[in-house]
Amino acid sequence: MNIKKNYTKTEVLDAGKVGIEFEFYSSMDVIKTAREMGRFIKKRIVVPMNVSSFGEARPLYHSPVTPSSSIFKLEPDYSGGKKMCELVTGPMPYPEARNIIIKVFEWISSNGFTTERCSIHLNISIDGVKLPTRYTVQNLNMLKFILSFDENMIYRAYPDRKDSVYARSIKEIYPNDIFFYSDNTPVISSNNFSLPDEKYFGVNFLKREKGYLEYRYCGGKDYEKKSKKILDILEYCILHLHDTLNFTDYTPEEVKYFKDLYKKQAALAKPFIRVESFKKAFPKLEVAIDLNADESVIQTYWNNIREKLFNLIVRGGLREGKFNYDSDLSKYQLLGAKIRNCKISDIEFVSCDIEGVISHSAFYKCKVRNSRITDSTAPIDNQFIFCKIGEVPLHASNYCEDCFIENKKQIINCEVKGGVIRNGEIGKLANISKETAIVEQIEPAESPGAYKDEKQEKENVEKAKDAKKKDQ
Repeated sequence: MNIKKNYTKTEVLDAGKVGIEFEFYSSMDVIKTAREMGRFIKKRIVVPMNVSSFGEARPLYHSPVTPSSSIFKLEPDYSGGKKMCELVTGPMPYPEARNIIIKVFEWISSNGFTTERCSIHLNISIDGVKLPTRYTVQNLNMLKFILSFDENMIYRAYPDRKDSVYARSIKEIYPNDIFFYSDNTPVISSNNFSLPDEKYFGVNFLKREKGYLEYRYCGGKDYEKKSKKILDILEYCILHLHDTLNFTDYTPEEVKYFKDLYKKQAALAKPFIRVESFKKAFPKLEVAIDLNADESVIQTYWNNIREKLFNLIVRGGLREGKFNYDSDLSKYQLLGAKIRNCKISDIEFVSCDIEGVISHSAFYKCKVRNSRITDSTAPIDNQFIFCKIGEVPLHASNYCEDCFIENKKQIINCEVKGGVIRNGEIGKLANISKETAIVEQIEPAESPGAYKDEKQEKENVEKAKDAKKKDQ
């Protein structure tokens, strides 16, 4: 492999290949948007269509059509409501990608708009033929990438994206065993740490196997008015990726960053060694086992619960409330607490204020905002606002506002205001607003969650009314 020791900035950028995903709202329908935008940016833009057995055609959502550098695709993007569009390009040389970004931004400024729901994703690779690198994207050293990546440069341009559950910080790296720190900093190795392992990070490393990385940081209201900032970020990302792919060793700055991070995390983990030290560090957080707050009892179960507490406190900002472990049911329960931007699972939340990525949990009388909720239950009196909800039975006393709901196996029986129902069975007790877009409705005969539960639903409604009266 013929690798020069030093390439010029221009040589590296010219070897960059960039695909782009633009989310935006248009003043026109999807077909006209594709036609008019295609004329303006001088590219062919297709709208993949689905034709039903009745001959009715409608635009496809997340179609399998693969765009190229000469043919782009435009689709509805229901994650932002029924009027959001997504333009997806194929990979292009960096100079051409720059021009496309500038032209698309101009078109959106004149014919559409963006909100806090919109983002722009940059799919970046390096042309290994034009510019060989020591490593390929497929065998990228993730830890090197993370330690050297300047997230703050992006957050300065897009500050509102810093706490997004759809573009979480890649700096969230922790030792595989959180509570076994030593005075000596361990060897810097990806094998010793838990690294970003899902798509909803600022960089989606799952795309490595396809030979590129997806950068998800940028977006928000009026992102189309920040051409220079997005182009500066694109340039930085290409140069940084190239440097990482030519990795030989960690720089002194990266070693220092790693050591400082390790020391900081060791300090965070110290209070979790024993119950006594934990109580001193977090006096407003009550912990109990089977509702028993005796310190000796808690210490008996401490190894069962401290990792869950660590995630809620260190990663989710939990500082006060009541945490209980039900030993008979092996259930973690949290009452009257506030958590932010935390990825957590297997919790029963009661009267909590939540923003985060939650799975396999239960919600009772909670307010949940700006969150992703999957494979969970919501038995009674919850408010879900601007959330992405998947496979959660939505019983009658719940309320969803501006949510994206994808329930292939669960019934929707609550009030839904605005937002999108991607698919799901709509029960007889549901109250769906006119503003809500229903993309695909599962008929009761086809659905696993059926009207046979209607009697139970009515009982749930009566229980909810009784509970409200008691609260009053």
